[in-house]
Amino acid sequence: MKILAYTDGRSAATAALRAGADLGERLGADVAILTARGRSHATEESPPVGVEIPRAPRSELQPGIQILDQAMEQLIEIGFLASQERLKIRAVRSGYLFLGSTPAGQRVPFYERYGRLIEVLNYEIDEHHHDLMVIAAPRRSRLGRFVSGDRARRLVLDLHGSLFLMRGGTMDSRLLVCADGSPSSRRLFPLLRHLLPAAGGRIDIIWVRTPGATQEELSVGRDCVQRARAWLDRCGKSGDLLMPEGDRPADLILEAAGNDCVVVMGGSLRHDVHRRVRGSLPLQVLARTESSILLAKVLPEEDVEFFGGFDTC
Repeated sequence: MKILAYTDGRSAATAALRAGADLGERLGADVAILTARGRSHATEESPPVGVEIPRAPRSELQPGIQILDQAMEQLIEIGFLASQERLKIRAVRSGYLFLGSTPAGQRVPFYERYGRLIEVLNYEIDEHHHDLMVIAAPRRSRLGRFVSGDRARRLVLDLHGSLFLMRGGTMDSRLLVCADGSPSSRRLFPLLRHLLPAAGGRIDIIWVRTPGATQEELSVGRDCVQRARAWLDRCGKSGDLLMPEGDRPADLILEAAGNDCVVVMGGSLRHDVHRRVRGSLPLQVLARTESSILLAKVLPEEDVEFFGGFDTC
């Protein structure tokens, strides 16, 4: 896998950096670090390019490079990166790059790119084919979302890839997998299979049965969650199969999740206007939970039938 971790230099971003590094170590995945600068090159002095420069003092570095250098220091402190005294900055499209390395010698790129956050992230995902983006997404009040917007909501709607929105849960917390047999819920299982070796806690499955569901929908949902539960059991991942009934699925998922969990969901492929006006189930849960959310967003041409070939771990 290829993991992209985002930092903006704020304290909350530390969780995303740690989660990205942890996934990289547990999965043997490639990890890249990115920060986005919402301004143009012309507004800031360029850093020294093509020459080795001391990492300290940070105050002499360009602001975006300072953010990345701080991220490097945090990753060195937790042992993910080897100590590095100098940086060699390169110019890349709409930004700059320098490299770190793990103790085993695996390179870790640090990117600073200029532009709007979603555009920068989508460019990076499309250019380097990252499988998962990890980003801190603290829950905001209604007033905060109204005044300055809701970044997490925009990511769910517009990001080109799957994402791990870090809040109260990590991969060592309980995972709550939301499935009902629908195409969007089946979409999460290929991603979950890749991440399974990194899951350190129990994995529960929740299927919310709505009163208006048809017999066919109930049959498909029951078959999906029972086979998923059996697959996880074979993989040595213990947990429960929760099957509450109610006409407000988001409320039941929130009740089951609590505040220290990772809610695993599949992204909806509903019409864009429908999602933005009414909101998909992931958006409803995202707006109200303190738990982290792992959202699988697979393009239609990549949508596969989970139970067609996932008989093993």
